[in-house]
Amino acid sequence: MPRLLSLVLCTVLAALLATIPARAQLAPPAPLTTEELADVARINGFLNSLTNMSGRFLQINPDGVLSEGAFYIARPGRARFDYDQEELVVVARGQQLLIKEGTFVTNELPLDGTPLKILLGREVDLAADARIVAVDSRAGTLATTIQDPEAPELGQVTLIFTGPALQLQRWIVTDAQGLRTTVSLTEINYPERIDPDLFRLESGNSSFRGRQD
Repeated sequence: MPRLLSLVLCTVLAALLATIPARAQLAPPAPLTTEELADVARINGFLNSLTNMSGRFLQINPDGVLSEGAFYIARPGRARFDYDQEELVVVARGQQLLIKEGTFVTNELPLDGTPLKILLGREVDLAADARIVAVDSRAGTLATTIQDPEAPELGQVTLIFTGPALQLQRWIVTDAQGLRTTVSLTEINYPERIDPDLFRLESGNSSFRGRQD
């Protein structure tokens, strides 16, 4: 399970939720400036206007191992990551995160407490739903670093956007030990429809559809 749980941003934090017994007391982040609040509003606007998104991803794990694959996002509530080099599929749907190796779903985890829950939420409001650590705008790039407000000591994720109209290009997960996992998105498309069966996994004689909000 630890190797699998390091594969995507959401599962990194889910693993930490299970291994850290108590919450550390962290100092609150500095209040956001007017400009930073405006940048967060732009990010909220992009995410709330996003419905379907697909493309390719390149993942760099903390040990330097590279993985590639295809991704599909259908907001609200659904995402899928297909890894090229291994028989591995990760699906988020509703309140569930499902991990399938080969022909079997090997892990079924709650989506609560993961950054993916915020990204796939029906109404995204980062200022209300996340603990905003930093906002950085420079040279056509806008980045924000957020934490789970219920357990900020578990790590953080940085979302990186590019372009005047904003496009999600990359996210970086930094865990409690300072180890970083980077996922870069390429060949991005915004299709009118994504086949809903992509978010339905078969495992032996069982089907995992997930509960949709």
